[in-house]
Amino acid sequence: MTRSLGSGDPRDMFVSHSLFRDLDSEVITEIAALGSLRKLDANQLLFSKGDDGDALYGVVQGRIRISNYAPDGREMVINVIEPGELFGEIALLDGGPRTADATAMTATELLQVLRADFVIFLESRPAVASHFLKLVCERLRATTEMLEDSAFLNLSARLAKRLVRLAESSREQTHRDGPLELKISQSDLGQLMGVSRESINKSLQGWRRDNLIELSRGKITILDVDGLEELIEEDALV
Repeated sequence: MTRSLGSGDPRDMFVSHSLFRDLDSEVITEIAALGSLRKLDANQLLFSKGDDGDALYGVVQGRIRISNYAPDGREMVINVIEPGELFGEIALLDGGPRTADATAMTATELLQVLRADFVIFLESRPAVASHFLKLVCERLRATTEMLEDSAFLNLSARLAKRLVRLAESSREQTHRDGPLELKISQSDLGQLMGVSRESINKSLQGWRRDNLIELSRGKITILDVDGLEELIEEDALV
């Protein structure tokens, strides 16, 4: 189901987000005005691998799981998109096929910006087009970093780094200091990193005893980001 944004201010999703915050306020207003809201039920498929890249999405409420499937049917979770985060920007720019499935993990509300409308906008704004080209390059660098982490860091350090990145993203969106609550299960983390839930739990329980984190059902609260960063640095020096 798709509907207009109504009385809410769609700019709120863009002004604090890393993809758009460096753009002029006028430009953000124009991009936000292209959007409409789309609602998904829990476990509803948004798009499949191979579908046309026809829209950019931002999560207003809920969560989206980005995943692919192995030949034997096993699901590999690539990313979990949280509220305030955007996804689908590469397909939005080149119109190519989606490279993974996107599925609502809970009842989810999305901001949808159609590619057809966005391309018309970019054609009249070359400086904005350049901004998004820079964005694509940054994402490529981040992907390269993840591959390097898989090769050179142990599981504990990789997990710590992923939690730190999630905490930074959450702080960026909420502007909150102190403990940060991440609504992600250990099973989701395991799928995201391609390891078992048991392996994830072993590291998390140790960090809980060291007062770096708190654990509850479907949630991880980061108490000491600096402590997690020290774990990453220690492994990198080994």
